[in-house]
Amino acid sequence: MLRWALALLTALAASGSLAQVSGTASIASDDRFRGVSLTHGRPAAQMEVTYDDASGWYAGAFGSNVEFDPADGQQAQISGYGGYALRLQRGWSADAGAAYSTFSKDSDYRYLELHAGVSNEAASARLYYSPNYFGGSIHTLYAELNGSYRISERFRLIGHAGLLQAFSGATDRTGGTHPHADFLAGAEIQIAALRLQLGRVFADGANSIYPVVSDQAHGVLVARLSWSF
Repeated sequence: MLRWALALLTALAASGSLAQVSGTASIASDDRFRGVSLTHGRPAAQMEVTYDDASGWYAGAFGSNVEFDPADGQQAQISGYGGYALRLQRGWSADAGAAYSTFSKDSDYRYLELHAGVSNEAASARLYYSPNYFGGSIHTLYAELNGSYRISERFRLIGHAGLLQAFSGATDRTGGTHPHADFLAGAEIQIAALRLQLGRVFADGANSIYPVVSDQAHGVLVARLSWSF
């Protein structure tokens, strides 16, 4: 899937001079997804390639290693996404799209998620809906707010707040229907194409909804080094 997505992005880039293809390669001390570790507290190597068309359409592919259970070892997560972004007034934009994620060893965990939101240079808000979250036959809504405050040309503060609500299909064994919150507070420094993020992640223990054996405790310090190309 990732090879197909990259080939598609290359073909799209050649089709229009105003289109843009960009990418990011990252190393993270822990792959924290909505507060829950998908690598059992271990590092993750990740890559993302995005195609943005001047008309507003966009598409991308994302890959990372994950480890739900140490007994099963590591595997690859591969996600493809696409959507449409519309520029609004005063620097704001709105977008809507979909993403599909699958896993190299546990294909039963694959799932589709739809999203819609608004953003500007310093803030964004998005709502996500999945009819089969991580293949668990659970319908979920996830709302998130992201913000940043620039201190200088290279340094800024970053923050995130998210709320996951499971409803149809959820049971007490899979976390019930009460909402699960996650937060991140940190800082980012950027030098040329390199960007270093340091943040503390807080979560309330939503790991029962995910195919992981442990969420690796709360209040975890996470570091991420990224290179944009």
